[in-house]
Amino acid sequence: MHTEQHHATGRWMATSIFKRRPETVACARSWATDVYVAAGGLLPDVCELLVSEAATNAVLHGGGSEYRVSVRYDLAIEVWDASPVEPKRRHANNEAISGRGLELLEALAPGYTVTPEQGGKSVCFELKGG
Repeated sequence: MHTEQHHATGRWMATSIFKRRPETVACARSWATDVYVAAGGLLPDVCELLVSEAATNAVLHGGGSEYRVSVRYDLAIEVWDASPVEPKRRHANNEAISGRGLELLEALAPGYTVTPEQGGKSVCFELKGG
């Protein structure tokens, strides 16, 4: 993990890089939630859920061998992976065990963005109310 501080604005961002393997999702979720709460975030459960969803998508559908999770000064959370393919919303039935990630983002972090960048894409979200 490293923390960057932009001298012109005094703003910071903490970033950690994880191997693109299923067992790292729990580490990414825990790390991001710890940083978010330490920075004053008020919705740790929502943070855990959405980081888990975004990191799982990076592991399952991202390219390359790593993905990156960042918590910004404004408490926005960003998950980057090396695939340029934007996530697509699926309609999961009640029995499905996956396919609800974008639906959760829309409900709990309205205004989330997916941005192409540096050989991949980032999913960035701010937690509603926190």
